Amino acid sequence: MKRPYFSIAAIAFAALFIQAAQGFAGAQTYPQASPQPAPPAQTQLPAANATATPAPPKDVDANRIGISGVWEVQIQRSDGTVYTHFKLAQSSSGLSGQYLDEHGKKFPLQGTVDGKDVHIVVTLADGTALVFTGNVDGNTDMAGTLDSSKDTVGFTAEYRPKYKWIDNLSPNPVGNPGNPGVP
Repeated sequence: MKRPYFSIAAIAFAALFIQAAQGFAGAQTYPQASPQPAPPAQTQLPAANATATPAPPKDVDANRIGISGVWEVQIQRSDGTVYTHFKLAQSSSGLSGQYLDEHGKKFPLQGTVDGKDVHIVVTLADGTALVFTGNVDGNTDMAGTLDSSKDTVGFTAEYRPKYKWIDNLSPNPVGNPGNPGVP
């Protein structure tokens, strides 16, 4: 029977090959877990019975006085809703400004504000008047009745703040973050 014959050089080469392979395997890098950030110092949790306080609304018109500004008015007539606008300027309890009707015509207005009660009189070109009487809720909503020579109907109005054009730019120019790819 023949015995296999291995030279010392072949055994030495095999030993070097095994050492190199082990060294290579040990040199590979594997992803490591990143260290967890330290918790913030002295975190206070809300009480179990506490209710969340909503953040105050962003005041886009910091120089606004009372109910001054542009209001979108919705007049609820029997044949549909008519959209008009007030442009109000408040000085103490007095109101002045313009009324913009559904045809884009401007008419002068005068009025008063007493707490939540508002009274606005619009003088039309033919000498008749539109009298808006209602309540203001939080300087942003208004509701009441409109008396004219024709009828008495309900109205609501919403304050429309002036926004800077830069506030309307999207930080995500590619699309809507909730639906990527859709502008």
